[in-house]
Amino acid sequence: MSEGKTAMSEILPRFDTLSTDDSASVTRVFDRRALEDWRRLADIGEDGPAVPEPLIAGLFSYLLGEQLPGHGTNYLKQHMRFHAPARVDEPLTATVTVTRLRRDKALVNLDTRCTGEGGRLICDGDALVLFQC
Repeated sequence: MSEGKTAMSEILPRFDTLSTDDSASVTRVFDRRALEDWRRLADIGEDGPAVPEPLIAGLFSYLLGEQLPGHGTNYLKQHMRFHAPARVDEPLTATVTVTRLRRDKALVNLDTRCTGEGGRLICDGDALVLFQC
């Protein structure tokens, strides 16, 4: 290592604990009360039969910021493709999986997936985060 330069692993020790295929999941049920509260906070009046997409996106945000990679994560971008509506009172399981690690830039690519009852695909996609820890 040349003078004045430090190895990325020395600067970002927690980054080096990550591995491709690491994953984290969370399961959440959004009941009518939770949706009413969200609609009131978002100033949205109508009551629909499906869980709003931003609440599903929030599950991924929670996972990225709290579990994988965790604290110190900066969300750069996310793509989501919705395949089916998430039903009220349906258990939803959101999962993030590391697909690529770029130590030179402290970037982490992840696949994202949300399923409902019986493994029914609600949405899938990918996310890119900066993990400077």
